Amino acid sequence: MSDPAIPSDRKRALRRSLIGARARIGQDERAGASRQILARLEALDLVAGARTLALYAPLGGEVDVLALAERARLAGGRAVFPKVRAGDRRLAFARCTPLDLVRGPLGALEPPEDAPLVEPGEVDCVVLPGVAFSRDGLRLGRGGGYYDATLAAMPRAARVGVAFEVQVVDALPREPHDAALDALVTEARTLRFERESG
Repeated sequence: MSDPAIPSDRKRALRRSLIGARARIGQDERAGASRQILARLEALDLVAGARTLALYAPLGGEVDVLALAERARLAGGRAVFPKVRAGDRRLAFARCTPLDLVRGPLGALEPPEDAPLVEPGEVDCVVLPGVAFSRDGLRLGRGGGYYDATLAAMPRAARVGVAFEVQVVDALPREPHDAALDALVTEARTLRFERESG
C-alpha cells in the first residue's frame, strides 16, 4: 500500500526547488521570455477564440499575462480575474481591468469588491500560473488547491498553463484532485494535451 503523504512531500520539495529556479531568472531574460510567451498565447486558438478569458495578476516572478486583458477587449471579448471567496476553495471570477486590481486576503492582486462577478460557466479559457508543469499536462501550484477546486467545477473551460521553460519537468506527482491542462505555453514551445472532460 502506498503512503498518501509521499506525493505531498514530493510536491513540497519540487515547489522549493522550482520557486528558486524561477527566482534566479534575470530581469532582462524574464522580460524577453514573457514577450515570447505572450506571442505564443495570442496565437493559440484556445486563447484567441475565448470570448471570456480568465487571467491572473503575476505573483512572485510568475509570467506576466496582463497585456492579454486589453487584447481580449480589443478583439470583442472580456477578461476576468480570480477572486478568493471566504470559506470556499473555489475562486470567483470578476470583470475588471488590470489597473482596478487590489491586494486580496492571500496577498495576490484580485478584483475589487464592486467588480461584477461572472458565472464560471461563462469562462471559455483559464490562463493558469504555476510553480511547475509536466510534459504530460499536469500543474503544480502554490499548494492551496484553489485552482484545482475551481477547475473541477468548470469542465468546459479550456485550461492553459503558462510558465518559463525552467519550470517544466518530465513528470509531477499526481493526486486525484489535480486538474489537467489542455495546453502549456513557455517561451520555447506550446504543448497540447488531450484531457478527459467532465
